[in-house]
Amino acid sequence: MIRFDTSQTGVALVSNPGLVRNFRVQVREGGSRDWRMHSTFRHRTQAESCVVALQTNGISARLVDCDRCPTAI
Repeated sequence: MIRFDTSQTGVALVSNPGLVRNFRVQVREGGSRDWRMHSTFRHRTQAESCVVALQTNGISARLVDCDRCPTAI
């Protein structure tokens, strides 16, 4: 049985209690066709900033939202 403490105001949302949502930044350098992991972030805005910084420096970068796809690399 799950009990909630209703003495505090607030809302708890759980989409999947076994997964922690994260945003992965992948890069592809040079003539390579393969993407590789660059970094992982808990917040989308941080991941987007990283992608912009990489692209500004001429590196191909993309963001992977791992909410529903935790094994995506």
